[in-house]
Amino acid sequence: MVYYYFFIIYFNMKYIMLLCKGLIIGIAKIIPGVSGAIIAMSFGVYERLVSIMSKPTKIRLNDLKFLFFLLVGAAIGVGVISKGVKWCLNEMYFSTMLLFSGLIIGGLSDVIDGIKKDGFRVTNILVFIICFSLVYYLVNLNSLSISLNNNFLFFFIGIIESLTTVIPGISGTAIFMAFGWYEQLLDIFDKMTSFNFDITILIFLLGFIISTVMVSKFITWLFNSFKSIAYTGVLAFMISSLLIMGEKAFSYSFSIFDFILGIFLFIVGIIGTKKINYLFSKFSN
Repeated sequence: MVYYYFFIIYFNMKYIMLLCKGLIIGIAKIIPGVSGAIIAMSFGVYERLVSIMSKPTKIRLNDLKFLFFLLVGAAIGVGVISKGVKWCLNEMYFSTMLLFSGLIIGGLSDVIDGIKKDGFRVTNILVFIICFSLVYYLVNLNSLSISLNNNFLFFFIGIIESLTTVIPGISGTAIFMAFGWYEQLLDIFDKMTSFNFDITILIFLLGFIISTVMVSKFITWLFNSFKSIAYTGVLAFMISSLLIMGEKAFSYSFSIFDFILGIFLFIVGIIGTKKINYLFSKFSN
């Protein structure tokens, strides 16, 4: 009987790990300057996620389980735990940002290994510079306050949300703040987590789904055909995100306690990512 329960726990641990990863990815989605896709890359689920999304008509049972637990975790992160994270950002901004910086740094070694496996070339340097500059420019945009027709606005918000979800390193929250659409995005998330669906939500989802499938196909092709180049771009996105998060963190006032707590959470973030990835790889075998 003991062995039976051990088997059940062992068998389901990979799904518990997926739920935890989705939870943290969902929380990252709503934090300005943090990219949910980068956290997904740090946790080693990004490549499989975009591969599944790129071929929705060929999803297998294992893919459905993977998506279910990851997305349920993300939904909990966005809809429930994010409220606590908002409080942490208001009360302990510096320490919270260092925690997420640690989570990203913990996954850097896996990305670097991906570059090494496929071979480093001079082209990688050019790709790194372009990707680094692109993210740094987009996240530091001044407010543009672009206004569109109401229905098309929600369709366009769906497209932008998809792009910033699928493309690593670009903070969707930061982009929406620059466009002056952050309140509309929060309203969409609030309606979806409250199961209050209306025509604007359907239009948003239409834009999101169409864009996600198209962009995922391109990124899957990129990883399959030019893995080293793809990982170099992701590495550039991760490092530029870290610099942006560092700038934001140190632009706020903080106490000695915040600094000590931040360093502790930074280390916890690095170790946490490595431990979760290690456990997930063990239970996935």
